[in-house]
Amino acid sequence: MIDIQTKIHDKFSIEFKVGFSGSDDVKINHFDVNSWIFIPNSLYINKATYSKDRFYTDVKSNIRLLTPSYTLKQMVEGDDAPMQQVIDSLPDINEFEFQMKLFGSIFKSSIRNISAIIIKEKDTDAAKRLCDEFIADTQTVLKAYRMVFGMIDPKDEARLVKFRFTDEFISHQLQIQTMKVIKALQHREGMEDTAKTLIDILRKETDYKIAKGYSHVIINDELNNRELVNHHSKLKKYIESALYLNVNTTQDGQAVKQISFSLAAGLAMMVYLLITTLFQKYWGNYPNLIFFILVIFYILKDRIKELTRWMFAYQLKDRYYDNKTVISINGNHVGVMKEGMDFISEDKVPDEVMQERSRTRLEVENKLLDEKIILYRKRVEIDNDVLGNQYNYDFKGINDIIRYHINYLTKKMDNPETFIDCIDDKGEVSTITANRVYYLHIVMQFKWEDHVEYRAFHVSVNRNGILDIKTN
Repeated sequence: MIDIQTKIHDKFSIEFKVGFSGSDDVKINHFDVNSWIFIPNSLYINKATYSKDRFYTDVKSNIRLLTPSYTLKQMVEGDDAPMQQVIDSLPDINEFEFQMKLFGSIFKSSIRNISAIIIKEKDTDAAKRLCDEFIADTQTVLKAYRMVFGMIDPKDEARLVKFRFTDEFISHQLQIQTMKVIKALQHREGMEDTAKTLIDILRKETDYKIAKGYSHVIINDELNNRELVNHHSKLKKYIESALYLNVNTTQDGQAVKQISFSLAAGLAMMVYLLITTLFQKYWGNYPNLIFFILVIFYILKDRIKELTRWMFAYQLKDRYYDNKTVISINGNHVGVMKEGMDFISEDKVPDEVMQERSRTRLEVENKLLDEKIILYRKRVEIDNDVLGNQYNYDFKGINDIIRYHINYLTKKMDNPETFIDCIDDKGEVSTITANRVYYLHIVMQFKWEDHVEYRAFHVSVNRNGILDIKTN
């Protein structure tokens, strides 16, 4: 199946987290993601101003394993639990580092999932029960994990550093998710005592950070808090590096394209030589005429070559993509990801996509909008057997984290505010401020096995960046 999560990553980028998880009954799973991006004509984005290279500069993709799914309680229970994997890996420093990173990633995913459930729960008694489980389970995980410290030789600085990195990371994740729960519950009737208990837990955790020398928030200390943000950004990348896959990206179908272009050149030369032979045979007595005709046909030869190359390229476009990324782990081939980008006309857009775009095909409306449309195609193939036999964890698939940076699109946008004159309630002329907004519409089609799904995203943007994203 294909799962997608979308958010505003920063003022000028949208993040699409696309998860590909295959069926255990199939060795090679195939997925297709087609994205139609509708861009206002006033932004002057077209083939001439927005090349493929520019587009791929704006699209950043990170490919990583799907985080193994565990509840907080499951993280420390059983012989195959992540906690036991950490303990078993102690003799091998490289395996220990990997298991520590993976433990931190699983903890982040697990605590994020339970906090989201608590925040969405409307029933007070059920929310209290979930909070009690949250408190008990997080403390159990922290206690079990921090017992590993006593298993490490005090002189073994290498292992101690790796332990501390993960310890600080899970402490920070505990703070982030607990704060979300507190903010959601502290003003709800009947949840005040629970919120206070959570606040006490955070205070104790802050004391622990101070005792260990970990970074922590200090109110009114701008320098400290700036360094804290930078430090935790690096720490996040370090921990999650255990899930990232090795990738090697090349242009797709290069050999076939070069052969087709060579055939185009050969065909053009054959036509030229054939014409030259015929004119010399039948018009040999008119050398000046032959000279001018052959010059003309020599010029046409290059046009024939380019036309033939274009015909070959057009025929290959649907079969081959722009880029091909080979995905591997520990030197083993896991799968392939291909991507292609083209501007297309509206008549090439499927009706289902136009419906998701929430726009009819009325002639007047279409002339008024005159949007430019980019089709971004992606095909993913995953070898389940290879993916599932790398570690002691059952990895179900991969995440493709795509960030689309819109900085270039904002260059032609007008001022984010404009002024409108109107008559106010007193009958006097008044000037008010109105926001000027542009809309990007992105429709995504997901295909796997016999399933086809569509999702539409409507992005409000002005020259200062992204304002919001709405989903159909």
